[in-house]
Amino acid sequence: MYDADTVTEVTFDRTDARSSIAETLVERLENAIRRNRLLPGHRLGTKDELRQQFGVAPATLAEAIRVLRLRGVLDVRPGPGGGIFVAEQSPLVRLGHDMLQLGHDGASVTHCLAVLDVLDQEVALDAAAHRTERDIDELVEMMEQLRRSWPDAAEAQRRNWDLHRRLALISPNILLRTMYTRLVDYISRDLSSAITAEDFRKGSDDRLQVHVDLVEAVIRGDQRGAEAMALRHRGLTRDDR
Repeated sequence: MYDADTVTEVTFDRTDARSSIAETLVERLENAIRRNRLLPGHRLGTKDELRQQFGVAPATLAEAIRVLRLRGVLDVRPGPGGGIFVAEQSPLVRLGHDMLQLGHDGASVTHCLAVLDVLDQEVALDAAAHRTERDIDELVEMMEQLRRSWPDAAEAQRRNWDLHRRLALISPNILLRTMYTRLVDYISRDLSSAITAEDFRKGSDDRLQVHVDLVEAVIRGDQRGAEAMALRHRGLTRDDR
């Protein structure tokens, strides 16, 4: 049972916060909750207290809290004794947090890529089956950006993972979306570990073409074609490792 009178105050390292980026504040809050093993019902403080501890603008804190409420990480309670509290987390939310712990637990980028290889097929099938007109418009734009950036290995890798993340977000399968996007986020933190610029240029034309064909199959709603391209993509990426 949570007892507000006996809970030790948790403080946050201000040097970790970058006030202009709400996403960074989201990450710092999640890290603090994990690091301190805070239980559901733990009071983090009022909005003003958290804003002062992080040294961020009210709008930045408000956006971070909004994101964490949507993720099921935080609760906001009004009135006397209210404030920002650690939320009761569903098993799916806990899975998401475990995925965020990958780096701390020693998971390698190679391991993440191996899991993505397996998930790519399901992502492609779902994307082809469930894409909307909005999805199509964004995929066309992202594919064009990938084409233009392709001569620059570093930029092309970033665009490549953005495209894969966007394809996964089409899936109605929340478990698949969560696992896939978390793995992509982890890999994207250190793209040089995913594939070197030299290796990226090997088979470069084939790699670009398989992405073109995959996106075109998704746009057509061609599940078989999308699945075939996902399998082709797996073969190319395994050749790089």
